[in-house]
Amino acid sequence: MKHYIKRGNNTKKETKKQLPKPITIIVNKVLPVIVLLVAGFYFIPYASMNFQNNDVDHINKNNEAIMFYSSTCSHCRKVYPKIFWHNVLNFNNAGNQIQTINVQNPNNKHYINEFAVQETPTFMKPNNPDMRVVSNDVQVINDFSER
Repeated sequence: MKHYIKRGNNTKKETKKQLPKPITIIVNKVLPVIVLLVAGFYFIPYASMNFQNNDVDHINKNNEAIMFYSSTCSHCRKVYPKIFWHNVLNFNNAGNQIQTINVQNPNNKHYINEFAVQETPTFMKPNNPDMRVVSNDVQVINDFSER
């Protein structure tokens, strides 16, 4: 932006100090994208947990484990993002995914009685319902899933 400064009879052109062009590009174009990616990394799992229509019609026996959760449970809120990103990274490999079932969904209530889910988050092996763990410790969940 150019400003004209009048000094007596002489008029001089002065330019306002601007950031160098590469820095301007970074601030105006790259930084907003980075902010959106970081915000998405933190908020997408919570949006998935609270707003997805988690209407499960069957247990997938090919999955590594099943997670029964409640979207209002503080322990579930702690562990769900880790499970969400685990499933995203293993999108093409059902054998490494953890099926998530929201027990608050009215269509999923029958799983509470069917598998005797008493607290959340409960992790269960799909081929062996007696093998289960109730924990929000990621290391315990990883050990359980890998067995």
